[in-house]
Amino acid sequence: MGLSSFESRIERLVEGAFARTSKRGLQPAEIGRRLIREIEIERRVGVKGIVAPNSFSIILSSRDYADLEGFSLTVCNELEKLAVDHCSQNHYRLPGPVTVKLVEEGAYKPSTFSIEPEFNEEENFLVGGFLLLPNGMKVAVEKQAVTIGRMPGSTVVIDDPKVSRQHAQIFVDQDQVILTDLGSTNGTYVNGVRVARTGLHNQDEIVIGGAHIVFMEN
Repeated sequence: MGLSSFESRIERLVEGAFARTSKRGLQPAEIGRRLIREIEIERRVGVKGIVAPNSFSIILSSRDYADLEGFSLTVCNELEKLAVDHCSQNHYRLPGPVTVKLVEEGAYKPSTFSIEPEFNEEENFLVGGFLLLPNGMKVAVEKQAVTIGRMPGSTVVIDDPKVSRQHAQIFVDQDQVILTDLGSTNGTYVNGVRVARTGLHNQDEIVIGGAHIVFMEN
């Protein structure tokens, strides 16, 4: 969901409430634009790329807070979606789920607001990713192990005589994604090197039999 989509959806719900009490009215689109601006200002360069803030307090005047009170859940949900979409489009990483809350500030004048962004880190939130299969399908690598092999019932079934029934396994171990070969006959290769066990990194190429699989980080 881009900013234009956010504007059209949220304004239909709350714009009238602001207009009733303010000659100009605090437009929800203003909050959305400021939210994106704060993300751009506060983003940081981390070891694995650019990390964006994920917790936002929207500070509003008492009047604007009262106007929004009946729509607060919808407004916050839409702003959260907007933040996630913006970060996804720009390949920013998030340290945890995105949360937005509205806060009343009696000293603020109507139509005046500010946003306080924070980095609320959740342990192992960024660990994981997905496997891009040769047919274009994506398989998530999260808490549950991904099994690869010729055996029906594997998470990724590869119908290839060079692939063992139980060939390899990929799982999250603390702060990294691990690939383990399960004693296969023909081996498992990562970036051209045969491996028994190794950590996976963004865009690593895994070759099992004739299948070329790419690991992509979150």
